[in-house]
Amino acid sequence: MSGTALLFGTLGPPARRWQAPAPQVWTCVGVLAIPLWATWPTLALRALEIPAFECLTVAFLCGWLLLACLERPEAKTKEAPQSFSWASWLPAVACALGLSGSNAFHILATHYIPAAEANLISYLWPVEIVALGALLGLFKLRPRHFIGLGLGFGGAVILMGGGTLSLSFAGIGLALLSGVSWALYCVFRLKWTAASAHVLKGGCAISMFLCAALHAALEPTVIPSLGGLAASAAVGMVPLALGNMAWDEGFRRGDSQLLAVMAYATPLCSAVLLAALGLESFTWSLSIGAAAIVLAGFLSRR
Repeated sequence: MSGTALLFGTLGPPARRWQAPAPQVWTCVGVLAIPLWATWPTLALRALEIPAFECLTVAFLCGWLLLACLERPEAKTKEAPQSFSWASWLPAVACALGLSGSNAFHILATHYIPAAEANLISYLWPVEIVALGALLGLFKLRPRHFIGLGLGFGGAVILMGGGTLSLSFAGIGLALLSGVSWALYCVFRLKWTAASAHVLKGGCAISMFLCAALHAALEPTVIPSLGGLAASAAVGMVPLALGNMAWDEGFRRGDSQLLAVMAYATPLCSAVLLAALGLESFTWSLSIGAAAIVLAGFLSRR
């Protein structure tokens, strides 16, 4: 070895150490969940021929299979010895309660109150996330967060409102439980970190069996057409698997308060997608609701 090499070491460029992405990058990953979630209403229109819990059973099955393919091999090897421990399955059980609970309570609520009203009440979950996080000392709230949440919910009311309201306490309570189920899971994930694909894979598997049991108890079985089956499978792969994985990663590692406010853009993206496909028309309420939600995001950002 030459003296120059001994003095200066290797002559090549120094090896770069891998650096974890900044929180802003993870926030952008979380925002990706919004357009993915927004595909649900469009896909659901194609899957209307299938009873709700039967559709969810197929969706969770396909989401489970996709997440199993996306899970990193090293994560599978690392977690294999603990696969049957309560510490390994607790996040998956919490995920199943969040996923299946939010959907099941919402479907049951629509038996008592109009679907638009159930959607609005369920969409209190971003407010519930911030409130629960503040009570547990996870968030430091400022006036701009309250203003952002208020504007975001107001924009959602403009986008999804317009129907008659019902004072059914059973329907309102079930719709509230739908939002609380998802909010509790999101707050749980801030405290219990684990690989998103692993947690969601187990959650989808448990949710599949829960929805299958609810389907057997409450609904008749329908043999779906190829289009309806494909739509149900797409629900599981796009909003349930990919959308929730993006949300889980971004919410835990990015700006969770901003993402909670930006979640109100989901009905906006849904309305825009339906309008682009000719299933809904552009209206003034869509424009006003969009402006309120965008303003909410600007006020809430750091």
